[in-house]
Amino acid sequence: MGVANLIQSDDLKGCPFPFLDDTPKRYKVYNDGRHLIATPCRHAQAPAVKPARKSNRRRRSKEYTDEQKEMVYNRIMRDKRRDYERGKRTAAMRIDISSDKGFGGTRSALDILFDDLFMQAYNKGLRDRKIEKHMTDYIYDGLRSLFTEEEIAEVNITERIKRKLNNLHHRKKRFRRKAYLNKWNFFVTFTYDDKKHDEETFRRKLRRCLSNLHTRRGWRYMGVFERAPETGRLHFHGLLYVPDGEMLGKLEEKTDYSTAQGKMQTRNENSFFEQQYGRNDFEEITPSQLEYGDSVDYILKYIGKTNERIVYSRGIPTELCVTLTAKDILTELTNDFVLKYVIFDDVIDWERDILRYRFSKQMSITDLLCNPSLVA
Repeated sequence: MGVANLIQSDDLKGCPFPFLDDTPKRYKVYNDGRHLIATPCRHAQAPAVKPARKSNRRRRSKEYTDEQKEMVYNRIMRDKRRDYERGKRTAAMRIDISSDKGFGGTRSALDILFDDLFMQAYNKGLRDRKIEKHMTDYIYDGLRSLFTEEEIAEVNITERIKRKLNNLHHRKKRFRRKAYLNKWNFFVTFTYDDKKHDEETFRRKLRRCLSNLHTRRGWRYMGVFERAPETGRLHFHGLLYVPDGEMLGKLEEKTDYSTAQGKMQTRNENSFFEQQYGRNDFEEITPSQLEYGDSVDYILKYIGKTNERIVYSRGIPTELCVTLTAKDILTELTNDFVLKYVIFDDVIDWERDILRYRFSKQMSITDLLCNPSLVA
């Protein structure tokens, strides 16, 4: 019996080799920093379920006696009173003892102290092993000085540490995939002048400014607020995409002395952000510099140290769901537990697949006269 009798040449649905099956399939595509990786969508091949047809016949409503109506009413009111009492007890357990928020408090003093001790242990390099539990012991010793054994037992330190580490891992993975999949042309640094802002106003107004620039001029950004290790001064590091002709202000090259590096440095400062906030730096980056440089790792370093919240603009995908055929697949990754494929770089197009929507400009007379569009 020949091979042709075993597998028909025109029927390749059950073929285990994806390169021989040219049937279009749905894949989730992301960038790992070197290549475009595709994984099969779980529910892409699931058959469509037809909705059930509604019957035209009217259902006869069940008639209740007065006694049955009163019985149902009493049962409903009893359940409502029980849920109300249960809600009051639950709310009392969630009261924040570090403030007078009462029912609105969502985090207790124990939760805040646990997060602070977790970040201290993480930055010191303490980790839990199979036998030695260095991080658990460090957090337990810190909690024992302020809380009782019963309160600490309810926290379940081991499970909460696993959850915190898992969340931190997924935050970093999400940041990497967003950074490598999308297009960026500046690595920016924003600091504030004490004469113009304090930490609170700088954080709030810079986020609002970037959000407005995203809506009106199509800017895209992702970054994090962090503090300098030497001075503890708050500043913002991030990746920025500015479309052609949508730069606000002018970029001017300036040379000054860097106290951190101990030498003279040259930077590109934006006149608009210098006037509104203070010192800033717009460093141009290329896709190769982003891929082989340390811009992403530099930002991720502060995410792990300070546990700061990452600031994203809208419309930055982490992965794409696209239809691929066998000609789009380069090879299969065999050193992973999940089925993954390496696809060609020209499969994903920036304008077609990632830049999904067109923004409407909201430019005023002041924008046209004082801030004309300039190519960065």
